[in-house]
Formats: sequence, C-alpha cells, structure tokens
Amino acid sequence: MDEIEEIVRRIGRQQGENAYYRNCYVLLKQLQDAVGQAAEDLLRLHQSGAFLSSDDFHPASQIADDLRHSIHDLMCQERKAQLAWEEFC
Repeated sequence: MDEIEEIVRRIGRQQGENAYYRNCYVLLKQLQDAVGQAAEDLLRLHQSGAFLSSDDFHPASQIADDLRHSIHDLMCQERKAQLAWEEFC
C-alpha cells in the first residue's frame, strides 16, 4: 500500500512539474514575440528616419519601455507558476 501511495505522489509531482514547464514554454514564446515586435518596431523607426529625431520624447524610448514592461509581466507570471508548482509539491 505504501508503494502505491509513493507512486501516486511521484506521478502528482511529475504532473505539477510538467504543468510548470508548459507554462514556461508559453511565457518564453510570448517573450520571443515581444522581442521580435520590438525589433520590427525599431527597424521600422530607423527606416523612417525618425530614429534620429532629437525630440524630448523619443519613440525608441517608448519601444524600450513597452518591452521592459512586457518582460516584467512575464517574469511575474513565471514566478506565480513557480510558486504554484512549489505549493503543488
């Protein structure tokens, strides 16, 4: 009986770990998309000539801020997923 309980516990831990890594994969894909979008936006900005603008508010700064915000959100989501996994175990 103890063996069966231990096997069930191991299966549960493995399922929790698998869910965590699935979550991480989704977050990584979102990060990849955010970085790709920022790169496209910066390239478009450069090609338009606006990159050389001397305005106080520079569009490149907004792109960097948006990317920074996206990364922060993704890091928070990863931390929540990690805590959920730890609680599961």
